[in-house]
Amino acid sequence: MLLGAGSWAAGALPPGVADGVWGRRGEPFTSVCVALCYAGLVLLLTAWWRLGGHLACGAAVGRRQVRTALWCWALPLVPGPLLGSSDAYSYLAQGALAGRGLDVYALGPAALGGPLAANVPGMWHDAPAPYGPLSVAVARAVVALTGEGHVVAAVLGLRLVALAGVGLLVWSLGRLAGSAGPGAAGALWAGALSPLVLLHLVGGAHNDALLLGLVSAGLVAFRRGRWCLGTVVLTAAVLVKAPAVVALLCAAAVSVAGRSGRRERWRQAARLAGVFGAALVAGVAACGQGWGWLWTLRNPAEVHTLLSLSTDAGHLLGWLAEGLGWGSADGAMTAARLAGLAVGLAAVGHCVRRAPRTGAERATGAGLLALVAAAPVAQPWYALWAVVPLAAADWRPLARTGAKAAVVALTLVVMPSGQGPSWASGCAAAAGAASALAVLGAVTLWRRGAGGRSGPAVSGPAPDRATATPGRSAPHP
Repeated sequence: MLLGAGSWAAGALPPGVADGVWGRRGEPFTSVCVALCYAGLVLLLTAWWRLGGHLACGAAVGRRQVRTALWCWALPLVPGPLLGSSDAYSYLAQGALAGRGLDVYALGPAALGGPLAANVPGMWHDAPAPYGPLSVAVARAVVALTGEGHVVAAVLGLRLVALAGVGLLVWSLGRLAGSAGPGAAGALWAGALSPLVLLHLVGGAHNDALLLGLVSAGLVAFRRGRWCLGTVVLTAAVLVKAPAVVALLCAAAVSVAGRSGRRERWRQAARLAGVFGAALVAGVAACGQGWGWLWTLRNPAEVHTLLSLSTDAGHLLGWLAEGLGWGSADGAMTAARLAGLAVGLAAVGHCVRRAPRTGAERATGAGLLALVAAAPVAQPWYALWAVVPLAAADWRPLARTGAKAAVVALTLVVMPSGQGPSWASGCAAAAGAASALAVLGAVTLWRRGAGGRSGPAVSGPAPDRATATPGRSAPHP
């Protein structure tokens, strides 16, 4: 609730709306809201961390309780402005362009004009859409319902789509984890209740929510032997964002390996390829945007992010090259990024080859993790591409201290506004986080002094069968 309340002045407010419900606020009020956001983030991260510890110790926590926590934590973020990024404004501008019959893969939002184009960050004004035609079609449908002049309503429409994607993700994780062996409650904690999901998929209304929901649902279909349906669903995910093809390759490899005899395996591979090709052509035709998206996938690489290892290596090599007179910084950057991309693609190939042994979910998670780590551009929420399928395969490694610390770091690395910190916002963030930590410390000391436990009690119905750990008794709540 603190995070949702703080977003009204500290979030990614639309610059194209001069006033109104999401209008810009004064600097003092904005600083207070930044402090509220970071106090809420600290409380959220602490609650998520402790819940993971309870699950790892075999506490009696069922999947229904985790689902309830997810929606209770998500709903306060629904009515507020965007958090962590302004990308959703670009989605809407691209949807409006498509609604006018213009080619979103040849023109940038600047060709649109009006409040939707004014909200798009300057670096993307002239950039064609880097997303698949299904993502553009969804944004076009939202703008068609709300109109181009209602920015707030359009953003809320995208957030509802994101919530639908999260709901599909929750449904899929419960079935993948339940059939794979680990507890569904743990998989939901790691994959759906993650602060990255709440901050970026719900708060930021990213199309990655739809992507991950479709990927998870497609893997469920493959797990149940419905490979044709799974191929169609995973193809739809590819039409949202191209990296979903990794999940399709891993699931297809498992399906082909499950056939007996070389001839039958070749037939299954041909059937999968045929269904994929037909679904791809039909999907592109239905969305009505053409095939230009295949050529604009490189557009996000124009942004340099510190989370990209290959980009960081390129900066270092460029500094050395210019200092030692061996070449230009641009040449070193290009070489480092190409090398990183080659390593990432090789790792994906290795994961696909081992998918019949490791399982489609684990292979998908490992392949996407390697791809994100080596990609020319990486954002904090890209980590969810790997976390979600890995949580479905086995959530316990994600409950270790190092993995949880990585999620905390990725959550805190981005300001609620999606922009870099100023002195005022940085001090406000530190003050808000320190206040929340002080309250948590005081409560912990009070509980210890009163003879109670320092951790929160876990109560509720008996755990699901998939959650209980055989041979291990749960601690008394």
